[in-house]
Amino acid sequence: MRHGRKVQSRKSIPWWLKRLDLVREELRACRFPRTAEEGLRQCAELSAVSMGLFKEEVRKTLRAGSEEPVEEETRRLVALFSRSDGRWKTGWKEGRVTSKRP
Repeated sequence: MRHGRKVQSRKSIPWWLKRLDLVREELRACRFPRTAEEGLRQCAELSAVSMGLFKEEVRKTLRAGSEEPVEEETRRLVALFSRSDGRWKTGWKEGRVTSKRP
């Protein structure tokens, strides 16, 4: 015992904590934004790319020649996803168990 703390046995250590060295190695390979502005720019760029890929899939599925049906279907699907996400979040919040402290 050191400083009043009990040393935990290897079995009681969570699995994710045992593998922090793997996480550290993986994170070293990533380049994180240096500023908030750079982070927002990267986020906007990724969003634009993902929306482009999404529209391309809609275009392939519809086999549409013009852009109008693609835009309409894209808006419809995004609205559907948004409503579904809202219902999921509401259900998740209601289903959570909150701790009751005395």
